[in-house]
Amino acid sequence: MFNRHWGKDRRRFQRFLLNLTIWYKVHSPEHLRSRLGDGDIEATTLNLNQAGLAFVSKHHIPVWSKLIFKLIFFGSNEGNVHIKRPVEILGEVRSCLPYDEEFRLGVFFKDMDDQVKKELTNFIEAIARPYK
Repeated sequence: MFNRHWGKDRRRFQRFLLNLTIWYKVHSPEHLRSRLGDGDIEATTLNLNQAGLAFVSKHHIPVWSKLIFKLIFFGSNEGNVHIKRPVEILGEVRSCLPYDEEFRLGVFFKDMDDQVKKELTNFIEAIARPYK
């Protein structure tokens, strides 16, 4: 079978390498939620864009599982750093690959409301700007 996109990045948004602490919990399927529990699980991002993120987890999470992410955005204004309220975003696992002793998961964001989209876009634009 021929894949005309092989080796090409087809993402609509540029990925930004980012080491950011995030928290997630399982939304579905139910059997995964019962195995991992209802509490927040800490993880570290590898990259982020307006459509999703990649992160490292100690847990194997099957593709198509839905996770709820808690992200805390920050920004700076004239050298002062400010932290914003945490936002929750629903994401769907699109890939889960072995990564050293853990797993690298690729996630696509789903059903974001306009306010969260705006906050995410503002955060990404802030980290994309060169430091002045």
